[in-house]
Amino acid sequence: MKTLTRERATRAALPIYSAFLVLLVSTIFPAFTLAQDAPLTRHQERRQQREAKSKSLKPYQPGSLEAGTLYVQKEKLLERFTEGWKGMHPKLGGLSTGSGFAGGIRYAPRIAEGRVNFQTSGAISPRLYQFYDLKLGAPKLLDGKLFTEFYSRYRSYPQEDFFGLGPSSLKQDRTNFALEDSLFDISLGWNWTKWLTTGVTAGHLKTNIGRGTDSRFPTTESVFSPAALSELAQQPSYNHLDALLRVDYRDEPLNPHSGGKYQLLYGYYDDQKLGRYSFRRLDAEVQQHFPFLKKKRVISFRALASLSDTNPGQSMPFYLMQEVGGADSLRGYREFRFRDRNLLVMNLEYQWEAFSGLDMAIFGDAGKVASRRRDINLKDLESDVGFGFRFNSIKSVFLRIDIAFSQEGTRVFFKFGPAF
Repeated sequence: MKTLTRERATRAALPIYSAFLVLLVSTIFPAFTLAQDAPLTRHQERRQQREAKSKSLKPYQPGSLEAGTLYVQKEKLLERFTEGWKGMHPKLGGLSTGSGFAGGIRYAPRIAEGRVNFQTSGAISPRLYQFYDLKLGAPKLLDGKLFTEFYSRYRSYPQEDFFGLGPSSLKQDRTNFALEDSLFDISLGWNWTKWLTTGVTAGHLKTNIGRGTDSRFPTTESVFSPAALSELAQQPSYNHLDALLRVDYRDEPLNPHSGGKYQLLYGYYDDQKLGRYSFRRLDAEVQQHFPFLKKKRVISFRALASLSDTNPGQSMPFYLMQEVGGADSLRGYREFRFRDRNLLVMNLEYQWEAFSGLDMAIFGDAGKVASRRRDINLKDLESDVGFGFRFNSIKSVFLRIDIAFSQEGTRVFFKFGPAF
């Protein structure tokens, strides 16, 4: 009897339990569904996107070129390479453009904690270009205010290019000659501040030219007669005197990213041997670097003017004239492409850091030569554009590659140093 009563009570309670469960489910699950289906706010969407992206991120893997330059920089290989061993240093490049890859040795021991500067070097290239020099000086006299130096140099360049004089010289008139000279100089200067320097240099220059060794092109004397260029038959020897005024506040002279350089150099060359080739020359240079984005970007500008003059009855040897063309002036033209007594060169370059140890650059160059000073203006300029790579450390450019384009074609230069 009790069992039947309990079963009847259970059956009676089932509708109540069922109603309670239905009410519970209808209360919980719609709220859960609403919570799942409710639209996300913009903040929530961005947070979910960041979380998803962070889960998919992988460690950055630099390319082979970047990895190589980073390794060179981390291990300071360039500094070790140029630092040398017991005063012995490698010498790369530094000869005339067109000499081919040149290499040699520079010996520069540290003497008297830097109060005495002694250096000597020698280099040679596969085309038998040769360069030897010796320097002995005291750069830090009177607490670094006074400096003095003796410098001697010998060069032998067997196939220098010559296209003729003036802005209308022709590319197809390319010839070559051999240049040999010896220089002995004594300099004395004063550092007024860290950025202001004046100085004078006196010395002797002996020159000699001959037949070029590049068989691809005629020798200069076979195309240009001694009547047009009398210095082909006889070469002068000079005593010379130079005066220097320089303002230089660049951050790193061998890899500048800020600051500027302003320089005037006046020289008088007195022909002691023949009395026919004395001349005067004024070189003026303006260089300014405008950095931004913490020096990761820099716009650089350089202008160079050279003005020469002679007394009546005197002339200036063509091989001592300044030239336009090559890796340091008009990069879209062959080296020594234009020569004359006077010149103007302007360079504009935008440089940015591709990654640590490598800067890239785009540039434009313009310039001209003229026999008369009054023709040095902004009319009828030769020009080019191009791009380049600068493999560097903080203090210097180790390797510069420039590819330039002009109306005379494309030129590629490999140089061990900055553009200017």
